[in-house]
Amino acid sequence: MLLPILVTLFGLIALFEGLFFLTHLHKDFLILEPTSSPFVARQLKIWGIILTIFGLVTIGAAWTNSTTFIVVMVVLGCILETQMAFAVTSEFRAKYH
Repeated sequence: MLLPILVTLFGLIALFEGLFFLTHLHKDFLILEPTSSPFVARQLKIWGIILTIFGLVTIGAAWTNSTTFIVVMVVLGCILETQMAFAVTSEFRAKYH
């Protein structure tokens, strides 16, 4: 019973992050400046859509009682979150390297 709850939490975090990116396309936050960089704005939009869809699918997967589907979603989520972090901060890393 704990696994579906934890995977639901994981999906909610991804969903929140995706929606946060989509709603902050016109506001600077943290080290990201989508208002002055079209590259960052485009990355936030792409990753916002990906993470929103992924979050919804993960929440659905959590309650299917299919351990294989749950494990695939968790592994895929880890890979996607890592790729998102590198993609969104790539301009910042290049500028201050």
